[in-house]
Amino acid sequence: MKPMLSWAAGVAALAALLALGLRALRERHAEAAGVRPEAPARIERNEAGEALVRLDRETVERAGLRTEPLAAAEVEPEVAGYGRLQEDPAAVFVLRAPVAGTLRAPEGRAWPAVGENLLEGTPAGAVEPRLAPAERIALMERLAATRAEAASAGAALTASKAAYQRARTLNADNKNVSDRALEEAEARLKGDEARAGAAAETVRLLKGSLHAPAAAPLALARGGQVVEVMAQPGEALESGQPLLRVVRFERLLARVEIPAGEVVVPDVVAARLVVLGREERPLRGERVAVTAAEPGTQGQSFLFRIHAQGLPLRPGLAVTAYLRAPGPRLKGVLVPRSAVVLAEARAWVYVRAAEGVFVRRAVTLERSLNGGWFVAAGLAVGDYVVTAGAQALLSEESKSLAGAGEEDEAH
Repeated sequence: MKPMLSWAAGVAALAALLALGLRALRERHAEAAGVRPEAPARIERNEAGEALVRLDRETVERAGLRTEPLAAAEVEPEVAGYGRLQEDPAAVFVLRAPVAGTLRAPEGRAWPAVGENLLEGTPAGAVEPRLAPAERIALMERLAATRAEAASAGAALTASKAAYQRARTLNADNKNVSDRALEEAEARLKGDEARAGAAAETVRLLKGSLHAPAAAPLALARGGQVVEVMAQPGEALESGQPLLRVVRFERLLARVEIPAGEVVVPDVVAARLVVLGREERPLRGERVAVTAAEPGTQGQSFLFRIHAQGLPLRPGLAVTAYLRAPGPRLKGVLVPRSAVVLAEARAWVYVRAAEGVFVRRAVTLERSLNGGWFVAAGLAVGDYVVTAGAQALLSEESKSLAGAGEEDEAH
């Protein structure tokens, strides 16, 4: 047993010597290259058990650390509700077929596709009407009657022309026919010409309707992004059939539910909404309605309308709404976003305890505000927190702890 322990001790000592030798070799190489080896951060503990990170001036300057004092902040008490964004029906437009027929793509461009943005009034193609059997029979009957009218008008026109020519000749021959009779013959001729022309034009239009109906143009009454395509060119359509659904996302609705037991002020008309992934840009929501809660819950449900303000928001995104709650205003500090670092599944800030000494302190980010986070506990007004280089400071601390761990293993 003793030889085995002696052998293990020898291996440990050899490993320690190798570690020290490698460190010395790295330092000699750094000095030969003109690079001064970095001084590791020193980790200490204060009376509260918090870790203090002590850095020399050169390391502070190299990391670009900058601190700022915390300002006081006050907020209204709020209740959080959770939900999702959805389309605003007022911003949705459905293009429908005006008549039954065949869908045709717009001339010179493709039929709109999902994701394409279209302007108001954009030509979207046309529908070639399809005549129903009853409509076709009615048109054929009307065409036959109009053809008969055209033939009668043509015969009357021929007779009128002959009568006019005869009256004109007699009038020129010593006034054998009076000027008045000549004028009446000319009036009948012009009337018969008009009737014959109208009958011929009606025959032409009816024939065109039977053989090549005029296409009904399609145009968007409201612009937006195409989110659904429900028909393709060449398909047979029925009157009123939906073809495209277009949505404008500048304005959306948010349906949120307040957990059971929470209370909001009775006259709440607006809320502060935070979209998941866009916490730095809270939005104002105007209350549209108080709706029925989801089955199985007892909380209130609210519907808010929000304006995207340039954010790429889409229906289905998770949203948190903060509604005014009864009670006095809450006091705390405003922590800049750049001061917050994430580690160990928590949010932290580095507070300057002394020159070159920083303490990493856990904080609860209670509310996102313009310019930072509202924190009610753990920090005081006037505390200097690291706002530039906080992540570098966390890296220095991690390297120091890792180095200490290696030394412990070597010993």
